[in-house]
Amino acid sequence: MKKDQSRFIWGALLILAGIMFMLQELNVLGNVFQYLWLLLMAAGAGVFLWIYFTKKDQWWSIIPGLTLLGLTLVGLEEIINVFPGSDWTGAVFLGCIGLAFWLVYLRRRDQWWAIIPGGVLVTLAFVAGFESVTPWTEVIFFLGMAATFALLGVLPNQSQDLRWAFIPAGILMVIGIAAFAPLQSVIHVIWPVLLIALGIIVLVRNWK
Repeated sequence: MKKDQSRFIWGALLILAGIMFMLQELNVLGNVFQYLWLLLMAAGAGVFLWIYFTKKDQWWSIIPGLTLLGLTLVGLEEIINVFPGSDWTGAVFLGCIGLAFWLVYLRRRDQWWAIIPGGVLVTLAFVAGFESVTPWTEVIFFLGMAATFALLGVLPNQSQDLRWAFIPAGILMVIGIAAFAPLQSVIHVIWPVLLIALGIIVLVRNWK
């Protein structure tokens, strides 16, 4: 019988975790524990990523894998401070989880639902990353959500007709454009004109 190597890895990780917590309770590790905890999260991420890339039916493993990788990167940022004067940790963490859902869809096209959390989390990653450099985070959020639903309607899937996604995509796009302050003065003029034009079209079609 072929042995499952992942079980040996999980067993080793559980033993390592138990030893680490025991040493922490005995005050043996001190501040070194945070580095060992990062190593444990990195090892867990490696296990899940290895499962994802070696076993095609285990598509779910990419979600905990990239989540643990994101936590590892956040921990390294707090220790090393790669981006001094800025806070990219939230963007990195959310981006990793969002990427995981996109990889789920790329592996299994019937898992179309993964596009929604993938797009939402990547959009939130952009919002978290650029909120300190631009006041237009609301615009980024609504346009990112619009793009998410538009992709949901465009990208191929093997189970359902998802053209309904164009409706929320259009609504969110309009909200995003309306939230852009430099265009609000123009929108205030165009909006009544559009309503008048729509009313004329309805009257003409009804007359015919």
